[in-house]
Amino acid sequence: PNLSQVTNMLPQLADFLVYAAIAVVTLIGVIKCLAPLWNTTHALRRAIRRLQQDAGTRTGTPVWQEKRFMGNRLKGSWLRFLQNAEQLDRRGLPCNVEDYINDDTVTHGPGNATLAELIPGLLTSLGILGTFMGMMRGLSGLDFSNSDAIIEGIPVLLDGMKFAFGTSVAGVSCSIVFNMLNRILQGSSYRAIDDFVECFTTLAMQRPLDNDVQLICQNQDSN
Repeated sequence: PNLSQVTNMLPQLADFLVYAAIAVVTLIGVIKCLAPLWNTTHALRRAIRRLQQDAGTRTGTPVWQEKRFMGNRLKGSWLRFLQNAEQLDRRGLPCNVEDYINDDTVTHGPGNATLAELIPGLLTSLGILGTFMGMMRGLSGLDFSNSDAIIEGIPVLLDGMKFAFGTSVAGVSCSIVFNMLNRILQGSSYRAIDDFVECFTTLAMQRPLDNDVQLICQNQDSN
């Protein structure tokens, strides 16, 4: 293609790049933030059901002692809990499951909380960038030297404004939808953590005493 054809293709390329950037950022948010949150929440709900089923039909080793009890994404946290719980159990002490299954290990870590906070602002910024690009393109096509030139430049202005509003709508819409879904999944994750801890401490292992309560008991025993 000659130089004029390349020049005519540049605005279309800019349009594609802005929309592609919005789509890529949204996709990254879904893969890195939303999907892991859904997976960890689902794993907790599945673990609760297994605990409830095992409590009524237990015949051998408790189901929660399996290494893959919490699934692949929470496997590392659960293995650390099992290792520490085993050592404390030998000494007749319970292990606090909340130290291993909590907001950090289930919600903020797998859900990449820092990235999730960045994505809505980035999507909005990309929409604003497209807005300025469209306005600049539309206004650059206007020639105010005479009325005929202004009339000829109106299609260019309208095309630029169309791109400007289109990117704004795309960026802000994706930002709102992502932020809403992320908040919903985070709330569901928090509720799943509370339900799991309550179920686990009721059916599997009691929650250990607080430090100040332990000190009171030790002082009374020594007296």
